[in-house]
Amino acid sequence: MTVITIEGRVGAGAPDIGRIVARELDLDFVDRLILAEIARRVGSTVGELATQEKRTPSFVNRLAQSVQRMLHRSAVAGMGGDPYFGPGVEHLLARPYSEMDETTPTASSDLDAEHFRDTTAEVIRDIAEAGNVVILSRGGAAILGSRTDVLRVGMVARMEDRVSRVMQTERLDEEAAVEYIEHADRAQHNYFEKAFSSSPIDPFLYHFMWNTSDVSIEYAAQVTVDAAREMADKGLKWAGKEESPAAATGS
Repeated sequence: MTVITIEGRVGAGAPDIGRIVARELDLDFVDRLILAEIARRVGSTVGELATQEKRTPSFVNRLAQSVQRMLHRSAVAGMGGDPYFGPGVEHLLARPYSEMDETTPTASSDLDAEHFRDTTAEVIRDIAEAGNVVILSRGGAAILGSRTDVLRVGMVARMEDRVSRVMQTERLDEEAAVEYIEHADRAQHNYFEKAFSSSPIDPFLYHFMWNTSDVSIEYAAQVTVDAAREMADKGLKWAGKEESPAAATGS
């Protein structure tokens, strides 16, 4: 079973590497939009889930059914409520970091952030249990940090390269791209600080970090693939945070 988390600064190329790695290793790829779809389907009626189970299930349906069964077991065991249900949970999980930057925190925003963190953590743990997946962003490295069978990858790049990539992917001019990145960085940092008392660029969260200003997306993806294969083939249990291999920037 292979589980890889990739966390990157906006414009560092994390989605590109994640998709290449998933394709090369024949893994499922989960980003924030897939997470939202899983949450939406978990909220389906029992009848709808039963109908889905009669067909060959899609990846999203398989995960939704897995989470649904977990919730049922928790209820039977008297473990209390769950973070999945409630109005708009699919929108909650789909929120980019840039929408979580509260310049004026309030009691309601604190509760919303707590709900987001709890919901995301539960869903990511369930996805990791299902296995054979690349999980993009959402703090997966921190959430799954205690699991020694999960390959954790971080990604950074120089500002000028990030701006260039964001201008292309988001169709923004240079000034708007800089503002977009600064906003996203601030929100991502605040999320990690509140949720994990850490930083998204803390090297101790990851087995290694790629600086895509110094290495190509293709090279970073291939080495990540090789590392994942080594971990899977040898059943390698890499050390925890305190003994993680040194972060590699490719410089």
